[in-house]
Amino acid sequence: MVHRRAVPPRAEIQALRTRAPVRRFCPRRDGGRAAGLSTAPDDQAGLATALSLTARRFVHERQRPYAGSPFARFFRQDVARMGRDLVAPRPEPLMVRASVGAQGWASIPWLAFFAPHVTRSMRQGLYVVFLINAHDERVILSLQHGAGAALTQLGPDQANRHLRHMASATRRAVTVQHDFDEGPIDLGSTAALPLAYQAGCALSRSWAADDLTNDALSTDLTLMLDIYRGLVPPA
Repeated sequence: MVHRRAVPPRAEIQALRTRAPVRRFCPRRDGGRAAGLSTAPDDQAGLATALSLTARRFVHERQRPYAGSPFARFFRQDVARMGRDLVAPRPEPLMVRASVGAQGWASIPWLAFFAPHVTRSMRQGLYVVFLINAHDERVILSLQHGAGAALTQLGPDQANRHLRHMASATRRAVTVQHDFDEGPIDLGSTAALPLAYQAGCALSRSWAADDLTNDALSTDLTLMLDIYRGLVPPA
């Protein structure tokens, strides 16, 4: 069970949206309300901060209306932009999308990196994604097989078996040395789609929201994308 602190104030979202200096969260003595913050130099720190903020706040945001939500807009637009900026120097083309739900709140917010000649959707194909386990306040980086199409075509039980088989085959195909986790991930949900995401994960790294740092995010995302590029056919 996660002990939930006071929720980060909406001013933190606005600071990230306006490209104000991104600052680190420091607990006060008033129950942990986020405050204070030392300037960080670039959008790498901004993405780590934004994903951490989402993991900490999403449970509370889901209790508010989805339509017109500043938080949904922040994640869909600004978090996606931070992701695009971070991978822009890479040699291969990548499509970057972020979502907290299409027409209502999703169970699992995500920020995904697609090789566009392989897939442009979370529903199918292989891609790299940050998944948010808001229940346990964790951020998970995953080399992921799309789950939605398999669920529609096969139903939950058969789809999960198929996705586990695909994830195992992908792990065997990796030739790059790495220290990513090869065991199952936990997204903190019993809904069908998150369970299918769990089944389709080939490699992962998981952080507690408060432990996610600029350096860890950049280093692990770079290596995961290198592995991804080696697995998919060239454009």
